[in-house]
Amino acid sequence: MTQVAAQLMYRLINLPKKTVVQKVYIGDQSVYALQLFNQNQDAIISRVKKPQRINGHNLDFRHAQHMTLKNFGHGQTLAYFCHQGIDYWWVVAEPNLSDYPDIKWGSQLARIRFEPDRRWWFHRQKRNLPTRLTMLDHTTPTGQSYGDLKRVEGALSPDKRTLLIAAVARDGSAHFSLYDHQKLNERLDQVAAVGGAVDLSQAGQLLSSSVANPYIVVPAFTRRLTSPSIQGVALSDTFTIFVSSGQAAVNDQHPQADQPAINQFQWGSDTAKPLWLNNPAWINQNIETEGVQLGDRLYVGVAFHDAVPYATKTVANCVYWVEK
Repeated sequence: MTQVAAQLMYRLINLPKKTVVQKVYIGDQSVYALQLFNQNQDAIISRVKKPQRINGHNLDFRHAQHMTLKNFGHGQTLAYFCHQGIDYWWVVAEPNLSDYPDIKWGSQLARIRFEPDRRWWFHRQKRNLPTRLTMLDHTTPTGQSYGDLKRVEGALSPDKRTLLIAAVARDGSAHFSLYDHQKLNERLDQVAAVGGAVDLSQAGQLLSSSVANPYIVVPAFTRRLTSPSIQGVALSDTFTIFVSSGQAAVNDQHPQADQPAINQFQWGSDTAKPLWLNNPAWINQNIETEGVQLGDRLYVGVAFHDAVPYATKTVANCVYWVEK
């Protein structure tokens, strides 16, 4: 068992919502935070300038710029890239309201631009939809469905060449597909003017050619993790998958907070190499592990909840780092 000390990087203060920060993206010049609200159906992305020096780890969002995504659903995907000189982000879209009304998991991936002060409504019957990837239960080489989709996340390799679509089916299996990011964006460009979508059941040729098998299945996925919670997902340039895991104490069935951990899967393997994280500030705290980012270091979010007797509100959001 590998144990490693996680170091505090940022304590996020004065956020626009008193909710969990699902994902933090640390860029070269700015830091972005993704939060959910309205019963996990809506999201807000906040941006602040990345400080050169920081006093006491506090990163203040009081004067942040914000963008609101209405009816995009629950996800922990916030991945930046530049294509044709334009800055874009991957986020989840199209909440799965019929099967998971309480959680509202995202079922599509949308390519958006960060536009301060914009409120963007996702509504199938209206125009101005984001350019997006659909039919994510068909991300197989043949385009055939692997079953009923529960939730989806996306992860972009640091070199921006490969997009990982990480999906969980209703039966608990995980489905990982690697796509050629450049080809995918070129196809999205063709439909961007009308807010169109790329149907991945018809896009097997866009799968990555960098590996022999760009699609793998891991049955009973949560049983292979350090705890039965799937939080953030990241991808390395060599196609190692990183899955953060750790749930707060929420009810009698889960009365104690999990120790934060990062589960590493080599491409093609269904066995994880766990990296257990620890920090003195977590002792006797009701914490929840959040999204993960792979950069010069491995960054992971940790949310602090109250405990009376279980989590009812979020009291703090922090970002920690460990060496890769």
